[in-house]
Amino acid sequence: MKMGEMPSGFAATRKRVEGETKVQRVFPITAMIFSSVLHKMTVFLPRENKFFDLFEELADKAVEAADLLVDLGTKYSKLPQISEQLRMLEEDADSIVHRVIQGLYYDHTRVTEEKGDIRYFAHNLDNVIDGIEKAVVRLSFAQKQEVPESVTEFSPIIKEASEEIRTAVHCLRNLKSEENTLEACCIRINELENEADKVNRKRLRILMTAPVEDPNELLDRLLLKEIVEILEDTMDQCEDVANILETFRLKGGI
Repeated sequence: MKMGEMPSGFAATRKRVEGETKVQRVFPITAMIFSSVLHKMTVFLPRENKFFDLFEELADKAVEAADLLVDLGTKYSKLPQISEQLRMLEEDADSIVHRVIQGLYYDHTRVTEEKGDIRYFAHNLDNVIDGIEKAVVRLSFAQKQEVPESVTEFSPIIKEASEEIRTAVHCLRNLKSEENTLEACCIRINELENEADKVNRKRLRILMTAPVEDPNELLDRLLLKEIVEILEDTMDQCEDVANILETFRLKGGI
């Protein structure tokens, strides 16, 4: 071996390491180019329209659930029946979400990010129904002869928000012509969420500061506090749905 000459094994190792380094540097660029090309190719593929049907079906379920919540104001004696109806609605909604996920699994016309938006939207809309059902179940545990004011204040807000969601969802089929309507619905939902925040603060203040005359009332009060928080979370879910609808609008559709 001549002076200055590296052993053959060392040279081979260095060459191999340098080769790996080169591949590591090139691979991310190649992946980015491939992802960009794939996204452009999917634009020319026919899109599945079944998600419109599933979203509309899910939005209709949300309105039905909100209607039942409002009905408690005049039909409190039918609380067990209403609770059962909500349970069935919640199961139907879960089934729709499952169909959405199955549809995404076999959908090769959308990239991962678009599939994520659709899945997230379906789950958030389902959470609106879950929240209403959960609040009514908690209400059935309270020793109340009439619907609490905290519920009657929240219920019309949630009902209007669900109706705005349904209107906005029906705009997705013809987004170019219905874009302004969808935007107006999302703005109104955000306004309703702000109203719900005010109701939440007001009701929590009353529950936490009013004197307790009967020790048994304390348990009901804690339960009502939980119900108020659930209904507030439900309105937060409505706002999340509106935010995703805005994302669909910015992207030009689903």
